[in-house]
Amino acid sequence: MGNDVDFEVIAVDNWCKEVADQGQKPDRGHTMVESMAKTIPWLRVLKYESKLSHWQAKNLAVQDSNSPFLFFCDAHVLPARDAIYEMFQYYKACFDELDGTIHLPLTYHLLEEKRLIYSLRYRPEKGEVHYTFAAARTSMPMKCYEVPCMSSCGMLMTRELYDLVGGWPKELGIYGGGENFINFVLSVLGKRKWIFGSRPLYHHGEKRGYKWNFWDYERNRIIATYLFGGVEFATRFVEYREKMPGGNKKWRILDDVLDTCKEHRALIKRRQVLTIDEWAKRWI
Repeated sequence: MGNDVDFEVIAVDNWCKEVADQGQKPDRGHTMVESMAKTIPWLRVLKYESKLSHWQAKNLAVQDSNSPFLFFCDAHVLPARDAIYEMFQYYKACFDELDGTIHLPLTYHLLEEKRLIYSLRYRPEKGEVHYTFAAARTSMPMKCYEVPCMSSCGMLMTRELYDLVGGWPKELGIYGGGENFINFVLSVLGKRKWIFGSRPLYHHGEKRGYKWNFWDYERNRIIATYLFGGVEFATRFVEYREKMPGGNKKWRILDDVLDTCKEHRALIKRRQVLTIDEWAKRWI
């Protein structure tokens, strides 16, 4: 990354009983990364073993670091040469003006060249604020451009922004919801998201070695919706969520989320400067 940048890389191993119970076995990454950390001074390895959760792994790494800038990168990506370094140098000089996060574009597979970003999917009548892939810009008159939302894989932010949203909710489980949370909580707090340049993170869009859980995914989405939209918006999301079967289970999950996440929602509500509807109307 260059001799003028003081940095460290924290790799979080999320192997846990939940993965073992799925019949999975540890791969060589466990021992290889740990072995490398013994000889590479800027690499540290942490273990998050409480449960299978991409988001809690991120939280653990942040809690164990002291940098004013935080870059999040999934294990299944390869950054284009100098992409992270150039984005960091730009962000370090302009983060006050940008007033939000900055992201690298993605490719969906390692060998693809098409650059991807997120676009907003907004269906307020169903309580849904989500995202989908879209093509990145091909011309870059400036070094970055604003978008409504973007992947947290390849996201650079200040620790101040991380603290502002309260970190990823401790209730989030294995998969899903975390990007809805970080994007749309930042939105109601009046913060912005930017895409830097055209050099991408080459993403390996292949099946993972673990099995995700349907109801855990849906619970994560309910958590995110409650935290950026409040009780009424989350209730609407649960009522009209097509993928959730009918019956009482989804309502029991909502009740649990309203109880376990109420303090985090109160923190966000105190800092909120606009509603999710008011923000979304700026982008539709």
